[in-house]
Amino acid sequence: MSSIRMRTSRAKKYINYLFLLYIVLVLTACAGQSKTSQVNIGNQASADQSSKENLGIQKVEGKLVKSPSNQDSAKQGIVLPEVKPLELEGTLAISGSQVVLPISQAIAQRFIQDGYPSKINLAGIDTQVGFKLFCEDKKVDIVNAVRPINSQELAACAKSGVEPINFQIATDAVTIVVSSQNSFLPHSLTREELAKVFTVQHWSDVNPKWPKELIKRIVPEGAGTGGSVDLLSQAIFQGNVSQLTNAPNTVFYDFVEQLHSEALINPYMIGFLEYASYKENRDKLRAIAIDRVDPFLSTYPITRPLYIYADVKAIRQRPEVAGFVNYYLTYVDEEISSLGYFPVKQTVLDESKTKFLQLKGNK
Repeated sequence: MSSIRMRTSRAKKYINYLFLLYIVLVLTACAGQSKTSQVNIGNQASADQSSKENLGIQKVEGKLVKSPSNQDSAKQGIVLPEVKPLELEGTLAISGSQVVLPISQAIAQRFIQDGYPSKINLAGIDTQVGFKLFCEDKKVDIVNAVRPINSQELAACAKSGVEPINFQIATDAVTIVVSSQNSFLPHSLTREELAKVFTVQHWSDVNPKWPKELIKRIVPEGAGTGGSVDLLSQAIFQGNVSQLTNAPNTVFYDFVEQLHSEALINPYMIGFLEYASYKENRDKLRAIAIDRVDPFLSTYPITRPLYIYADVKAIRQRPEVAGFVNYYLTYVDEEISSLGYFPVKQTVLDESKTKFLQLKGNK
């Protein structure tokens, strides 16, 4: 009988031990959750935040981004000083071209993931609006641009005491596409054939072996086009934009989703868009090479450089602006390949890095 009592007593002690262990594990988990909940990306408010949000600027969340490591990055060319985002503070605002926005967003996410404790606000509008906010309104710190700043914008910057400086960060290809349902066009067209495709009425007017169907042209227009109409006109029509925009049966789109939708229902459409958007929609679209040169090759005839602009004084006087530009130039090549953009030549990137170092007095 005493043996049974002893076994019972030991069992109770063992159960009590398990119960206490369970309580400790629960409390430890709760403590970990409480610590995590205190990490608030973008936890500093600014006086002009409401005005920025009215411009369509959105906060970037730090997610799906691996923490950068200098040891993991096989850098070539000029190496900039290491940036420690955790030691910086102050809200950053970025606006400008929708074409460049995905790159800046990826860099901003990485910057936050690497410890930046403040807000980064981004807006994708267009290059012209970005320069207005930068030069005249002084509401953004970084401009995403698909072209160099023009003389009128430079004058506006000078009037406001802003000294813009550009850094070329990537290259984009304006890609000619047809519906994935199109089974009659070859992989490549000549410039002469493309000039006809974008002006004549029927596909058979270009090549009698092709269908006697109307060519429906889907041409970008509006804020997000980034000058792609001008670029294609220079490559195909020697710069005569009206030949492209005045062609019959041409539909203009403001949002690239309109082109995607048309490609799903109309095998006789043709249009053009940035390579990154094509890459994301390969199930709907088929890219057309020009004179046997594919859009992912460096000799493709319709490409454009992409830039970010900052204020010289801001780089010299605001550590968060200098830190972000430094970080951008350091890691941009690691981000753009997965986004559908192309890196600039190492000499071009080194030129941008040299400009930055000269501003900071490091070279």
